[in-house]
Amino acid sequence: MEGKEYLREFISKKNLDEISFAQFEKYESLLLEKNKKFNLISKNTESEIWSKHFFDSVLIAEHLDFNNTSVLDFGSGAGFPGIPLKIIFPSMKLYCLESTRKKTLFLKLLVQELELETIQIINDRIENLDVNYNDFFDILLVRAVKMSDEYLKKAFEILRSDGSLIVYKSTIDDNEVDKINALSECQTIKLQRIEKDVPWKRAFIIAKKR
Repeated sequence: MEGKEYLREFISKKNLDEISFAQFEKYESLLLEKNKKFNLISKNTESEIWSKHFFDSVLIAEHLDFNNTSVLDFGSGAGFPGIPLKIIFPSMKLYCLESTRKKTLFLKLLVQELELETIQIINDRIENLDVNYNDFFDILLVRAVKMSDEYLKKAFEILRSDGSLIVYKSTIDDNEVDKINALSECQTIKLQRIEKDVPWKRAFIIAKKR
């Protein structure tokens, strides 16, 4: 099964309409058209865009409901995983945090072209977010950033009580789990490893703030 079919099946199971699937098709076209200019993804085929980016981004939705949540996508890059999740959860308030200005320009174009609402693009580093964002987010998504002690501390500052830090991993690093678990703000560590009949592995570290 190709990545596109995995996503189509997923959308069907979630009882989502065809409009959301059409948005993914437009998303793919923009990625392929603008990749060279904005350096968004590296040598990915169309099939890999659908599998390793689109479908991979939304896998977590099998375990968590993103409806009516405030979500920060840290290191958003080309919009993964935040934008694919936003497409299938329109009520989600999404904040895309990206420190590279060139990529924030693409994200703004993407939001405009896909006609997505309640999205804010922030061109900054997470450690520079001001105190107005403390205790602000329900969910913090991390897919392509290594979480240093500084980043982890900031993550729990900006999460609300009972908010969740979700780190996308190919494999679980026990040292990283121990580091998160050592933080006083962290209430629980929940490890989820999702095994799919696809040629890549995906695991999640989910940490809930006290």
